Amino acid sequence: MQPPSLRDDADIAIAKRGAMERSLLQDGTSLIALKQKHAVSTSGGFSAKNAKKPTVAAGKKKKVASKGKGKVKRRLSTLAAELERSGVVRIDGALSEDTTTALRDFCDAERRVAEADVASRKCDSSARFADLVLLENRCDLLMPLRGPCIDALHELLGAGSVLGGLLTEVVGDGGMLQEIACLISSPGSKQQPLHPDTPWTETPPLYAAFIALQDVALEMGPTLYLPGTHTKEAHTAFYGGDLQGGRDTSGLRSPPICTEFLKSRKVVVGMLKAGDLALYNQQVLHCGSANESEDQVRRQFYVSFRNEAAAKVKARASIRPAFKDQLTLGQIREELARLNLEARLNLEEHGADLTDEVHAAQPPDEPPDEPPDKPPEIEPPGGLFATLDRLDAKEDLDTTADRHQAGSLYISLEGGPVDLV
Repeated sequence: MQPPSLRDDADIAIAKRGAMERSLLQDGTSLIALKQKHAVSTSGGFSAKNAKKPTVAAGKKKKVASKGKGKVKRRLSTLAAELERSGVVRIDGALSEDTTTALRDFCDAERRVAEADVASRKCDSSARFADLVLLENRCDLLMPLRGPCIDALHELLGAGSVLGGLLTEVVGDGGMLQEIACLISSPGSKQQPLHPDTPWTETPPLYAAFIALQDVALEMGPTLYLPGTHTKEAHTAFYGGDLQGGRDTSGLRSPPICTEFLKSRKVVVGMLKAGDLALYNQQVLHCGSANESEDQVRRQFYVSFRNEAAAKVKARASIRPAFKDQLTLGQIREELARLNLEARLNLEEHGADLTDEVHAAQPPDEPPDEPPDKPPEIEPPGGLFATLDRLDAKEDLDTTADRHQAGSLYISLEGGPVDLV
């Protein structure tokens, strides 16, 4: 038997901290979905300089703000207002049952392919997986831009989608795609320490949407959120009175466990049904809890977007190198609309359902335990996504990618900060 490594010792200490924090927290309640109302058509994001000025109806005089009363805030939709207040919202039914099933099977197949590619040295591990705290029984799989991933983006961000409109409202059409990945936790994964993904800044820089690819029961280790902890005051308290603790650029810090602060905070739990999602401001304190089920794997497909109007912070990018800083929310929505139009025109022209040609899916009956000899042969759709996906397949992968995340709790034993999700 090999002696414990330094990484093993560090993981034991980290797991103990996570368990200690959990013992101090209140019993969580399930995150509840709100019905979206008063959706706002704006591409400005949560930033005064980007917000569109309200138009003045014909025949009505423009109101002049009284001196000393400050700026008039623009009206937010129901979900945007809740996101601003608590930092996390739930949207039910963001993905259809068929798309959720296809994406889940696709993620499982892609994981086997990625593991085989790394084992054969076809690519570096950092080109297919992001680093995580408490990596045992967890992985953060970087996803391609093809097949069921495109189907999912259609439903999540396309015309008429709740998430797409909400993201346009909070990060703007210029918001950059920061991550597209699948977080997978298997039985035996431990509770992570509480953490924000980014330090506090006045304008939130990042928002992430976690989409459940199967029903998530409490024993499967759902994500825990502490609503309202995206504020300057909450971060200051969490870092033991030192706000700069969350701005540690070295990735190494040992904040005290603030017992009274943790005991006082409400906890909500992401016990989502398949196809539901949680969108959160990445300044909110959260963590993955322990998967204590006997045989249930928890998979969360996720995307995150960066508000370009916010102050720049160093943050991880769980995204394949070829896609990094290449796609804005507006570009994605335009491309989805183009693909949708192209599919409809082809259908009208040929009189046949061409869905499988535009978005081919991984066969759901593939044996789950045998790795495939080669990646699934999936014909990507034409256009921007296909171009980037082909670039991803051909480029010489960078093995020295910066995996730093501002506000990381622990430094990697390989020499760099570890990402927390």
